[in-house]
Amino acid sequence: MGNYSSRTMVERPLLDDVQAREVEEQLFATLRQQTGRHVPIVLPRRDFWEKVGQLLDTIEMQIHEIYRTRGPDLRLQNLQKRQANIRRTSSELARKRLVSFQQHASSVSLRSEGGIQNHKQDLPALDWGRHDPAEREFYSSVVQNIDRFKLSVNWNGMQHGLASEGTAAQSPLAAGTMQLDTFIEQPGGLTGQGPPTIALEDDSSPLQEIETDEEDILAMQDAYPELEGMEPTLVKIAEPSVIGQTHAAATELAPAKKKESIDFNAWAAAEAGSPTQGEIEKEPQFEEDSMIRIRVLQSMDEPIMTIDGEISLEAGDIHFLDQGTADWLVDAGVAEKATL
Repeated sequence: MGNYSSRTMVERPLLDDVQAREVEEQLFATLRQQTGRHVPIVLPRRDFWEKVGQLLDTIEMQIHEIYRTRGPDLRLQNLQKRQANIRRTSSELARKRLVSFQQHASSVSLRSEGGIQNHKQDLPALDWGRHDPAEREFYSSVVQNIDRFKLSVNWNGMQHGLASEGTAAQSPLAAGTMQLDTFIEQPGGLTGQGPPTIALEDDSSPLQEIETDEEDILAMQDAYPELEGMEPTLVKIAEPSVIGQTHAAATELAPAKKKESIDFNAWAAAEAGSPTQGEIEKEPQFEEDSMIRIRVLQSMDEPIMTIDGEISLEAGDIHFLDQGTADWLVDAGVAEKATL
């Protein structure tokens, strides 16, 4: 309660008893005058709705103070009834005034269309110096919405018929064009009815639609099946090492202190003694002396792999195996060496 009271007092000051009674009387009198009229009457003060809000805040604070100090008594009940009556009256007055503003804006904008104008029936302009600024802002928004409605339904063509077709259409203005009412701080602009509706150019180009064919997408995916699963490999180039302040290749590029002599005889002998390419590519032949003769002592369910392929081991069999396989079987107790 205390936090609410402090915020209310800072945002909107409270009224004393004399001011509260004056605003309350003005509220009831304005409602009596507005009832039965289709045109908004002038207000007794420009800050009328702000004062009505201060009046309700003042009564709210009095209710909380009495309830905190005295508790629920007859004075508290009277304040609550007074508060409810003021809220109901202000709501009814606001409804009637907003409806009257809408009727006035519609009549001014639409009554003179579609026939002979009768200036005696024209509604007088509103004196905004005797109305609340919030009401003027509401009236301007209503006028703008009426203009949008007339533009969307071609109101000029509906009222003037074929004659409106000969008139040149309003040319669109450049994007970002500002009207004079933009520089007027007061709501409603220069005329009090807001800026007229204008058409602006649309500089944005339409987005280009990209047509994608599913068959083309599938064909592109199947174009290079041999490259599936392959990833590009990066080859790292070894950077030359630098020892101290001297490059590693400096010693190789430096001129030799002693002229090197080439011994062609030794070169020819080395070429003759080196194996040829055919000899290098020959598969190594296992000599018979490197094979070990073994006798199988225990049968194995599955064959084993040797350099000659898979063989099955049965108890009592004699096999010639390489040194590594024979030693493995002997160590495992599956076979024994059987030398001749």
